[in-house]
Order: sequence, then structure tokens, then C-alpha cells
Amino acid sequence: MKIVILAGGPAQSFESLIQMDKNFAQAFYVGVDRGSFRLMQAGFPVNLAIGDFDSLSAEEFSAVSAYADELHKSPTEKNDTDLELAVLSVLTKFQNNIEEILILGAIGGRFDHQIQIFYLPLQNRFSDIVDKIILRNETNSIRFVAAGQYNLVKEPQMTYLAFASLTPVKALAIKGAKYELADMDFDRNLSLSSNEFINEQPVTLSFKKGMVAIIQSKD
Repeated sequence: MKIVILAGGPAQSFESLIQMDKNFAQAFYVGVDRGSFRLMQAGFPVNLAIGDFDSLSAEEFSAVSAYADELHKSPTEKNDTDLELAVLSVLTKFQNNIEEILILGAIGGRFDHQIQIFYLPLQNRFSDIVDKIILRNETNSIRFVAAGQYNLVKEPQMTYLAFASLTPVKALAIKGAKYELADMDFDRNLSLSSNEFINEQPVTLSFKKGMVAIIQSKD
């Protein structure tokens, strides 16, 4: 199952980002707080609406309640963010049957929210779906990987390639990119930015320990 989660942050052109995937019509759509209202306005399904909905007027909340297949209203004061509750909900619902979780409307707004979302894959409860989470907006696409070897393909319209570790990493190597790296250990978080693909050829990333975010971007 492909999951599309629209959060309540900046979400310019989210419709076109969804429609880039030819299988978007078969996805399971989750609206987080105001994201549910945006999905409804754009004509997408709202299979699940979740959040405290403090950003919606009474009329908007009523419309979402009538439109959504399922709605979970959370208290305003809680331990989890609305987005964390959304990810937990789809993890519970689909368990090992998740192909991809595309999260839109989560980056580009408040910095504290972005940091929390960026580090979400480090939470033990999400350890089984780390490599299925994608954060995307108009200018960035972010994926997360644990130790291993990966062949990276350039995404259409993106220009730059970067790597940011969420943990210390061991034997990190980059091959086939404009700037290569051979088996380096980093004992703290790092960011290796402004790399590039060469003539659309794949780039190989490998490391033996840790977690790394792979970022493709453009400006």
C-alpha cells in the first residue's frame, strides 16, 4: 500500500507532487489537521483525517467530518504530534504491507517542526519503516536509510544531491557522484551537501553503521 500523508504545514503544489506518481489513484490518503481540508478541497480522497483540528473553523471541521472515510480527533495537549499519530495509525492499519509513506506539507514551515519531523525515523517505534518514509516539497525530496549499500537514481527536476547523517556513521562511501568519498568514519552528525549526479548515472552510497538522510534538491 502506498500512503500519502498531507500535513498542515506549507504545501504549495502538493497536487502536482502527488500526481507525479502514476499510481497515486490507488494510494491511501491521510489528512493531518488542515491537510485533511486541503485534500478535500483539491478533490482527493480523505481515507483518514487525524489531528486536533485546531486550525479549522467549525464549518471546515464539519465539512471534513462529512467527507472523510474515517476521522480521529486527538486532544490539543498530548505527547505525540499529529503527524506522529498519523504515521502510527497507518503503521497499525497496514503493518508489513506498506510500500511507501509520502509525507507532504511537513517541511518548509516552522523550523522546530521540521527538525522533529527530520528526526522521526530515529524513533524505535518507526524502525521498521525508515526506508519507506519520504519527505517532499517543491524543492526537496528526502529519504532515510540504515546501514547498507544503495544505488541512487536522479529524480526528475532535481539538481543537487546531499547526505546528512542522523547518527554517527562508519565507513561511509560515495561513488559515481561529482564528489566521491572513500570509507570515512564520522563520530557525530554530519552534512555533506552540494554534490551532484554525473550525466544521470546512478550514485552508490554505502556505510556500515548508522542512519543517513539522502536529499535531492533544487533552487
